[in-house]
Amino acid sequence: MQQKQKKEKTLLEMTSRSAQETEQFGEQLGRLLMPGDVVGLVGELGTGKTTLIRGLANGLGLNPDDVKSPTFILLREYPGRVPLIHIDAYRLDGTEGAVVWEDPDWLFSPHKVTVIEWADRVGSWLPEGALVVRVTHKSTHQRHVTCEGRGARTQQLTELMRQQMTQPS
Repeated sequence: MQQKQKKEKTLLEMTSRSAQETEQFGEQLGRLLMPGDVVGLVGELGTGKTTLIRGLANGLGLNPDDVKSPTFILLREYPGRVPLIHIDAYRLDGTEGAVVWEDPDWLFSPHKVTVIEWADRVGSWLPEGALVVRVTHKSTHQRHVTCEGRGARTQQLTELMRQQMTQPS
């Protein structure tokens, strides 16, 4: 049986001109995340997905220096006021990767924030209300970032981000 994919709606777009701006964007988003939120990151190698997660961690009050890509161990959990589950789906392939999803209640806990790198590789495991952040190369140092999703929570997150981005520093 083939699953129908619902089209994501682009809710926010921005250009990052450096790794520092990508991390700052992540930090702004991290400050807005609440327990139970799920963020899926999509982008080629080297687009700054882990850099963005360091910012998310900082925004959640965690030490961004603790964030390491879990490519070879698949996931890491960072404890804190709001714990962060960091999944890297790059190496997941079919049923071999299914072991990661054995406990979805833990992965998508209402008491934690879950972030999935390479979210395009997890298919139906990505919750419907997840905020999908796409990062693409624009040039050597610039990245195009879009936030997409469905549902009231993703709409709320992107509207708050938009307000932060338009306020004078």
